Amino acid sequence: MAGWPEVSISDIATKVGSGATPRGGAETYLPERVEYALVRSQNVLDRRFDPDGLAYISNEQAQVLRGVFLQPKDVLLNITGDGDTFGRSCMVPDSVLPACVNQHVSIVRVDPAKADPDYVLAYLTHPAVKPYIASFNSGGSRRAVTKGHIESFRLPLPPLESQQVIGRVLAALDAKMETNARLVQVVPDLIRARVLSALASEPVLISVAKLAKFVNGGAYTKGATGTGRMVVRIADLNSGPGSSTVYNDIEVPDDKTARPGDILMSWSGSLGVYRWVLDEAIVNQHIFKVLPTDFPAWLVFDRLDAVIHIFQSVAKDKATTMGHIQRGHLESTEVEVPNPGQLAILGDELGPLWRRLLVAEQENRRLTRLRDALLPALLSGQIRVGVSEHQVSEAIA
Repeated sequence: MAGWPEVSISDIATKVGSGATPRGGAETYLPERVEYALVRSQNVLDRRFDPDGLAYISNEQAQVLRGVFLQPKDVLLNITGDGDTFGRSCMVPDSVLPACVNQHVSIVRVDPAKADPDYVLAYLTHPAVKPYIASFNSGGSRRAVTKGHIESFRLPLPPLESQQVIGRVLAALDAKMETNARLVQVVPDLIRARVLSALASEPVLISVAKLAKFVNGGAYTKGATGTGRMVVRIADLNSGPGSSTVYNDIEVPDDKTARPGDILMSWSGSLGVYRWVLDEAIVNQHIFKVLPTDFPAWLVFDRLDAVIHIFQSVAKDKATTMGHIQRGHLESTEVEVPNPGQLAILGDELGPLWRRLLVAEQENRRLTRLRDALLPALLSGQIRVGVSEHQVSEAIA
């Protein structure tokens, strides 16, 4: 670690501690914020705070947790959970304050005279540090670490100025990726709102089958070679690639090949509509590749998403077999689309947004790879911080 001295978290932190769930549990949470939020482990992702599911508590409940009121630049660490949630860490955003943490999230409040919070976050999210944190596990089958464990974590401590540059480099990447993530979240909602507005003026009713060409994938996991392109299964669409993901070297028809920006629809098991953003892959059976014909992709995706609950209900009613739909359901289910005049107007506005969506998603994949490569190199001193700042400035320009 570049000859930097090692210290314990207790040497550089002014506070390490977790809170509690208010008496009465989730049933006592407020439907909307009055003043205080309660941060739970589901809100703490790696280097990103997810506001979805943020709980709100009364001022009286918050006062019981006043010992764990969050402050700007507090680092959050999930101290219990399974293999997915345990050990995740992020910075609390100012927009969440005032807030407290429950018993599954610990505050690591850094003394700014001794260490930089963004640097400490970089340490806690280093790929090699997660197994180190897990090695302190005291929770049996459910992973857990205590306040004492956290205080004993050892980390290399470069001069404060170098820490600040390292933290600044990584925070700049996080900020750009967060902006892109918000865009990815907002654009489909905007498209839906604009389409609904257009449907107020003489909409056209068509069958779902008229929206696009629906091409079923193939049984491409059989005899898979373990190398080559991913074979996209429904589990991969819902959770992303993992240890059970299948790869195959076989050649498949073009209409059974998924490329970034393609629309996919699962029609068996858990039904859903998806935008494929990963590298070129092979579409497995039980998944349609949806090929827009007479309508633009942004409208096809939105209209399919608007009626997917109908197909989910059809699948749910099939009690004796795995829930699924048949092609006849695409023919018999109708959906409203804007009339040609409205569609032309919307196309000028929403077409570029739809394309920008893919750019944002692709950019986040590239920035994630850059950050994951930079992080260990910076913390080990393998590259100089000045060089990394230049690289990041070019990447997010």
